[in-house]
Amino acid sequence: MRTLVKILSWLLLGLLASPALAAPQKRPALIRDTDKAEGKDEEEAAKEKPFNPMEADRVLKVGDYYFKRKNYDAAIQRYMEALEYQPNRFDAYEALGRAYEKQGAREKALRVYLDFLQKYPEAPRAKEFKEKAAKLQKD
Repeated sequence: MRTLVKILSWLLLGLLASPALAAPQKRPALIRDTDKAEGKDEEEAAKEKPFNPMEADRVLKVGDYYFKRKNYDAAIQRYMEALEYQPNRFDAYEALGRAYEKQGAREKALRVYLDFLQKYPEAPRAKEFKEKAAKLQKD
């Protein structure tokens, strides 16, 4: 029994004294963040949002909630955020223009409609945006 205890104690001392367990070696850190690898600022990376249609849909619904409650500033922020997640979303452009109109900022609404027409002139609903832009230009 004594010899077994001695053997175990020597084994434990050998393990504890081994350099691999005593001081873990540092491995080089891998850069997994693409923005850091490309040398972008954290602020720049935070401004650019990845394409995410599901998040755009969620944010758009939140914007509609605020629009129904006549909180147009909050609705505008949400619609703009939805466009950051999905830039080609025509219903977000339409909602953003409508919110600007309700707020009384007709120039901004006109810019939204014209911006959409410039980016997506062949879109299925481009005709509606042209009509809205023409109506705002007349007024």
